[in-house]
Amino acid sequence: MTVIERIPYQLCQFFWRYSSAGRPLALITVLSTEGSTYSKAGSQMLVNDAGDFQGMLSGGCLEGDLALRAKAIMDSGVGERVTYDLRGDDDVFGLGVGCEGALDIFIQPLLKETDYEPFHGLLQSLEEVNEAEYATGSGDASEIISVRAPLRLLLLGAGQDADPLVTFAATLGWYVAVSDHRPAAVTRIGECGAATVECVAATDIAGHFDLGRFDAAIVMSHNLEADRTYLELLADSSIEFIGLLGPPQRKLRLLDELGASADKLAGRIRGPVGKQIGGRGPAAIALEIAADIQAHFSSSH
Repeated sequence: MTVIERIPYQLCQFFWRYSSAGRPLALITVLSTEGSTYSKAGSQMLVNDAGDFQGMLSGGCLEGDLALRAKAIMDSGVGERVTYDLRGDDDVFGLGVGCEGALDIFIQPLLKETDYEPFHGLLQSLEEVNEAEYATGSGDASEIISVRAPLRLLLLGAGQDADPLVTFAATLGWYVAVSDHRPAAVTRIGECGAATVECVAATDIAGHFDLGRFDAAIVMSHNLEADRTYLELLADSSIEFIGLLGPPQRKLRLLDELGASADKLAGRIRGPVGKQIGGRGPAAIALEIAADIQAHFSSSH
């Protein structure tokens, strides 16, 4: 069984965009690798009937050939297993890629007449659970792939310094939701943010979001009363990574004011949040926060 760390949210969006229009697609999965390769077993890529694709398996070396093969497979409706052996070959497909590795890949059609299975069912399952499976091929040649849902990040506070964090998170393939009691701030994020961002102007966060679906939350309203309310709400959630902006003294003050609720945050709250890698300003701070989240979920999952 192959486990993918996280399925990028952009891949989910690509699928829904074209499947909702009834367009044929092909799912390309790396089954195994040898030597030095850009992607590893379990990595995925989607291609539509126009040759547009989401995901990258070789850093650009093989994507053109994969798109051509995918189009033929969409037309035939029959999946195909392909091996690319790039070891010791300085002129693969005339590109001279010199990757020094081999990839065993399965390309399978996702068609309207078969309800875009198995990818459709996979994404539906990931709405309910954090990990789900799908099969490549059929019979004895079939392999089962286990996939984790996109990392889900909740930002509580939509000030100007939230903008670069939204950009980093979306680029990393995370699902991002932003909430703030200030409607204008949320509107700004929604207008200039990435398409993967869901924005809500609300004080009743739990009434708008299922907190149990989120992996991480960052409290960054820069308002003591608002941050205290957010932390009190998060204390009753199962979110395992809770980040708080501001100096350590501010965190201690907020925890003291929370009383008994503070005990529920033990082992989950990080303040100040961020992996200290240096730099000043909103972009550098956002990079540190994103790096902290990435490191946590890469090492613990």
